Amino acid sequence: MPAQASVELRCLDCGAVVVESERQVLTCPTCGGWLDLVAAWRPAKQVSLGEGNTPLVDLPRWGAAVGAPLARAKLEQIAPTGSFKDRGMTLVASRALALGATALVEDSSGNAGASAAAYAARAGIPATVFVPGGAPAAKIAQIAATGARVVPVEGPRERATEVALRAARDGSAYYVGHNVNPFFSFAMSTFADELIRQCGGRLPEHVVMPAGGGSLYVGCWRGLRAALGANARLPRLHLVQPTGCAPIVAAQHRQADRAVAIERAPTIASGAEIEHPARDRQMLAALRDTDGVAVAVSDEAIRAARRALATLEGIDVEPTAALAPAGLAELVRVGVVQEGDSVVIATTGTGLKVPRE
Repeated sequence: MPAQASVELRCLDCGAVVVESERQVLTCPTCGGWLDLVAAWRPAKQVSLGEGNTPLVDLPRWGAAVGAPLARAKLEQIAPTGSFKDRGMTLVASRALALGATALVEDSSGNAGASAAAYAARAGIPATVFVPGGAPAAKIAQIAATGARVVPVEGPRERATEVALRAARDGSAYYVGHNVNPFFSFAMSTFADELIRQCGGRLPEHVVMPAGGGSLYVGCWRGLRAALGANARLPRLHLVQPTGCAPIVAAQHRQADRAVAIERAPTIASGAEIEHPARDRQMLAALRDTDGVAVAVSDEAIRAARRALATLEGIDVEPTAALAPAGLAELVRVGVVQEGDSVVIATTGTGLKVPRE
């Protein structure tokens, strides 16, 4: 195996460092915790579909309507497969190729599965995607369209993860695992790099984004810190979760350093239904570091935000992506964001994938 395939990974729980070289290391051999990339890894061969460099656009009418006239949106849905997941998948597929993987395995309610399937096809590697019961039909069709095998898994969302992990451990398949894969999370720092460039050095006072597994949120934080330095003042990074599944909101309220137990309820924001996010400590650390606020919004607020963003600005997003505009409206309502503040929201997935109710 070429030297470029060797990387150091650090456990998110115990801090142990492990070297991944000839095959994927799924979890910490010391304590079983999930892993993080220690330093940047550059593949010899990049698997790409032209991801990144998404537009940053003004939201004058919608912003004025919610009391944030200086709001802008970074349109992550303008991506090869229609969601921000492509940012991470380019590095994940490249890593799988470097390790000589014969297949990719993923568990996903839709967007990550569609991205994994497309990038697997681009890399010439077969993919299997385990989807939880109730996943949107349009997203399942998109996964299958690029040749991936789709396997429905009944039961809670976590069940699909268990089945996918078992499939990866039983063979030579590479586990995409977008919620835990260290290469996926690391690649999300490109969001911050683009934001800095697009803002011409004048970063917004607030950034608001949806958060389920937290890869984009944590990636933005780490990217800003890496670019601006340990002592720089960053934008306040706020995260939004649906009231039906808001473990980080509950943890911040209780001043905990990990996600806390919650009572789950059905929500239309299915992409954010992660009850036990692997990067909970990092999400909460980012909130503390940037004086960010975690807020929960109802399905009714999500629907209203989705409708308003489309009719006032022509931007159609899926329900999970509508967490960001719904969350900004809530942050304005409670006084965290003032009328003269500059704000960027991340719209993470296209509305074309989820029909309107």
